[in-house]
Amino acid sequence: MGNWELTSTTIRPVNAVERTTVSEYGQYVAECLPKYVQQVQVSAGNELEILIAPEGVIPVLTFLRDHINAQYTCITDLCGMDVPTREYRFEVIYNLLSVRYNTRIRVKTYTDELTPLDSACE
Repeated sequence: MGNWELTSTTIRPVNAVERTTVSEYGQYVAECLPKYVQQVQVSAGNELEILIAPEGVIPVLTFLRDHINAQYTCITDLCGMDVPTREYRFEVIYNLLSVRYNTRIRVKTYTDELTPLDSACE
């Protein structure tokens, strides 16, 4: 079959400095928006995840879009997850991209069957 070599998948190594920087930025966002940010964590791929209160969708997304140190101007993905065993069974996840800083952030919030969330595209 030719000279093709089989190789294993490449896994991006954990960069401790990058992880610390991402974590510090998450804490900065939490300090700027203490009314809405409930939890900050860094995923295995060094992506920042912010859990926010449902009433904070517009203020948090506006902050992340307009703040000079953020500029997350592109919603790359909007998805939902249903966990029937939770009181607030629906989790809504906004995946954002800052083209200027080439970084991604994941903003998560939650709701139940009866409580609507504000639209991010108004």
